Amino acid sequence: MSKDGFDASIGLAFSLELFKRYRRNGVVQAELPRAPGIRGHCKAFLHLVNGEIVSVYLEDKQGQRLSSDKATLCRLDAEKGPFEWRLQLQPDAPEQASPGGQWSGQPPFSDAPASSLEHSAVPKIISTIPQDQLSTWDSRRRDAFYIILANIDGENTIEDILGLVPLSSDLVDESLRHLLEMKVIVISA
Repeated sequence: MSKDGFDASIGLAFSLELFKRYRRNGVVQAELPRAPGIRGHCKAFLHLVNGEIVSVYLEDKQGQRLSSDKATLCRLDAEKGPFEWRLQLQPDAPEQASPGGQWSGQPPFSDAPASSLEHSAVPKIISTIPQDQLSTWDSRRRDAFYIILANIDGENTIEDILGLVPLSSDLVDESLRHLLEMKVIVISA
């Protein structure tokens, strides 16, 4: 490993399996000569939390982002690559919730209201988190969002997500509210 992270050029699919096995946190990225929906060169980004992919997007030369998925990038890598993938490591994911269910670190949103969302509602991802906002957040806040996003599949209710993530219900509610405000998710009853 160099100061630039891990070289994952042996193949994206294989590398992602290794990163999942070893529960790595970070961003896997590469420059691609072309990709569906983008003219010319672009960059591909896959965000990992504990080895799980929580966000995938392409960025064109002008900085515009287009949502993508693991399958498309793995297929492109297999057919046209392998590309020069690199994993930029990030700090570990947030600490586990304490036995009482409370967040064991400092809550990322101290100003957010504490009222609960309807726990039978189903959140669905409609966009990626604006990366310019992510760059200003501390790692705990980013990781909490990624952990929650990794469990939003359009079928899990908020109650299901609360049972799946190692975060307090207040933190999940606050995070979901912020995701709604940023128009990253919608929530249906």
